[in-house]
Amino acid sequence: MDETWTVFRRYSRFREMHKTLKMKYPELAALEFPPKKLFGNRDERMVAERQSHLEKYLKNFFRVMMSPSSGSPLCTDSDSEGGLQLSKYTVCDFSPFFKKGVFDYSSHGTG
Repeated sequence: MDETWTVFRRYSRFREMHKTLKMKYPELAALEFPPKKLFGNRDERMVAERQSHLEKYLKNFFRVMMSPSSGSPLCTDSDSEGGLQLSKYTVCDFSPFFKKGVFDYSSHGTG
């Protein structure tokens, strides 16, 4: 996982994704999602901190979803050499949340 990707979504959409997927994959409930802030949520320092927390969350999210016990389509086969290679295509196929432009025309759009 040396490659980095950028996903432009509002914080509320990440939160919505977490809530939706943890209903399907209960093991995600153990992941701590970065809390909402009522005040100062546009402050540059707070935005950078939230971004850092979301990055940590997403790394843990994919670690959980790639584990054989998750039952997700992203899980790796521990017996195969190298297991599943996580690609942008695989991630987009797993959840429309990660597809470019999905929310471009919604009230929470990024496009």
